[in-house]
Amino acid sequence: MKFTLPLMTLALLLLLSGCATPWMTNTKRNAIEQYLISSVVERGISSASFKDYRNKKVAMDYTYFDPQTDKQYTQGVLELRLAELGMIVVKKAEEADYIIQPLCGVLATDHSKIFLGTPSLPVPVPNANLDIVIPEIPLFQKFTRYGYGKFSFVVYEAKGRKPHAVLPTTRSSARYIDWVILLIPFRTHDMEMDDTVQAEIQYDFIP
Repeated sequence: MKFTLPLMTLALLLLLSGCATPWMTNTKRNAIEQYLISSVVERGISSASFKDYRNKKVAMDYTYFDPQTDKQYTQGVLELRLAELGMIVVKKAEEADYIIQPLCGVLATDHSKIFLGTPSLPVPVPNANLDIVIPEIPLFQKFTRYGYGKFSFVVYEAKGRKPHAVLPTTRSSARYIDWVILLIPFRTHDMEMDDTVQAEIQYDFIP
């Protein structure tokens, strides 16, 4: 009984501390996934060469973009890239010199995990229908989230829709890694994630 009381007290404290967790909502994609997807889209489209069509009028055919969840952002980035090259995007094919038909074979996220340490373990409390869960203790952990993209572009002559060119396929990727080495957590990534307005307090380590 002397042993059970402290354990029950500890369990109660753990439960009470859980009640202090702030209420949160999540978007369909979390912030890291959105950074991965947007970086992949921007890198893939910027790698495509549209220089031969500078100052031309183009109409867009997004027929093959329909299955993509992130098609609207991808379309926006593509038209932004064309505008940077001086190309004029028109609504009707009759008003255009060329029609550009983009294809997106891959636009998705993935992940992998390497873990060395003690896994999460439930510890039963004697004489009580209660388990205390000891969280996993990583000595080394590498949790990597990836973004991948694969883009192709077909250019048609607007008059008669005759194929004019097939641009080389572009492939792009991005990654975000959560590390834990000897219980010290930190992050690395290959994306631009600096805020326009910097926070007053910043930490490089995971809270």
